[in-house]
Amino acid sequence: MKKKILIIIAFIMIISTIIRTFIVGASFLNYSNSLIKNQTNLIVDILREVIDKDKFLHIIQNSHPIKKIEFIKGQKNELIYSFKDKTIISIVPFNELESLKIVFSAKNYFDKLLMAIAQLILIALISLIIIILLVNHFLKPYLEILEKIEESTNNILKGNFNNKIELKLKGEAKDFVNSYNYFLQKLKESFGVIEEKYTALIEKEKSNDPLNDAKETIEQLANIFKFKRIIEEDNSYETILERLVDIIKEFEIKHFIIIGIENNENIAKIIHSQGDICCNVLENYKDCRAYRLKKEINSLKMKKECLSHYCNTNHICLPFSSTGNFTGILKIIFTDEEKKHVLKVLPYIKAYLNEISTIIESKYTLELLHNQNIKDPLTRLYNRRYLENMLPTLIEGAKRRNGKIGFIMLDMDHFKQVNDTYGHDAGDRVLEKLSEIILENIRKSDIPVRLGGEEFLIIATNIKTKEDLRKIADKIRLAVKSQPFYLSSGLYINKTISIGAALFPDDCEDGNECIKLADKALYEAKNQGRDKIVIN
Repeated sequence: MKKKILIIIAFIMIISTIIRTFIVGASFLNYSNSLIKNQTNLIVDILREVIDKDKFLHIIQNSHPIKKIEFIKGQKNELIYSFKDKTIISIVPFNELESLKIVFSAKNYFDKLLMAIAQLILIALISLIIIILLVNHFLKPYLEILEKIEESTNNILKGNFNNKIELKLKGEAKDFVNSYNYFLQKLKESFGVIEEKYTALIEKEKSNDPLNDAKETIEQLANIFKFKRIIEEDNSYETILERLVDIIKEFEIKHFIIIGIENNENIAKIIHSQGDICCNVLENYKDCRAYRLKKEINSLKMKKECLSHYCNTNHICLPFSSTGNFTGILKIIFTDEEKKHVLKVLPYIKAYLNEISTIIESKYTLELLHNQNIKDPLTRLYNRRYLENMLPTLIEGAKRRNGKIGFIMLDMDHFKQVNDTYGHDAGDRVLEKLSEIILENIRKSDIPVRLGGEEFLIIATNIKTKEDLRKIADKIRLAVKSQPFYLSSGLYINKTISIGAALFPDDCEDGNECIKLADKALYEAKNQGRDKIVIN
């Protein structure tokens, strides 16, 4: 810093000296030009008046400043400085044919000019030396302060706040240094508190750029806080998991899978998959090491820690919401080239998982309780309570859009014989299988309901004709007839169903009336010999 300032001062002095030299030189030239022109014009005026011009020229030529005077042909008007001969030549027109040429001796003029330039340069050099000495004496402490501040700032950027300025100073400089050291101490304390707080929320290793790392972490914490507020207002845990998928994509994770395990139902399912999952967790999720131990599994820390992972790739499995009815597992698969990026964003992903864990569990539990109220526990189809709450709304919607709704009532033929012959456990397995067949052969928009016992109702929305209704009913009937029902080890039986149906508003004016008509048609199908379809 000090060298730069001294170089700048020297540069300024040199430029100013050059400018002053040009100014002095220009002043000399202007003065000499005026003097020479006046003297030349005077001689010309006298020559025009005298009779004996040659005699006058002879007299003038012998004067001290004039070395030579003569007439030359042509009209010219020039003033020439000859530094080599130390002369000044003045040529002015005398008449239409001749010009007067006067050569003045200018040795004294040039000597004075050179002396003035030398004096200027000498004064500039002396001034430069004096200024440099003064600047070095008076600015040295302040320049050292600036150098120390630069060094301290570089250390602050590296997370080191211990570089206090230690200089023996007096006056204002000392007060400034004390203020800076106090500021540095407060900055160290404040950053220490901030670092402690955010590292408690996000587990991260210290980086070589702690200030930028703190900025990035705080921004992520703010995003996580916003994310938490949003998911708290979501209606279902599925929506929360969809938001989690979007977050992981934003972190530019290329290959990952989110698995949801419903502990109360003993079911594992893929929430989202991007790339090869490289394990058989769906076949037997209880063998999943992350699920069993409820902790992170990281192949970078121990190769082949999880034997279920069969690809030759790095992987990290993170369980979340793992203490209640629902357990989620996020598995990230990555190459060696992707490792640096994955490890950088992993603490933030963990923070998101920590925030959603309790919320997902509460949302899932609420949905579970709700489903227990509206779904049949054996078949997982909707129950009569759901039907009673939903039916009026469904009918009103069909009336508004002039749509039609089909009511399909079905009953398993001779189901009582199954219970009497093979027991109620076998009967339950038959009903479970029947519910699976129903779900596989209806549309997503159709609503399956177990009314009780072996009696089921299917509400088919967006039906146009009774023929469409018959096609749905016949598809279910044939599927039941073609599939054997498992009862116990090595024992299967074949069963059939009878079906009755009615169409709203063609056959009835409200939902309950349609159900009664479909039930009446069902008994008619049984009276016709069973394994039949009767549409009202």
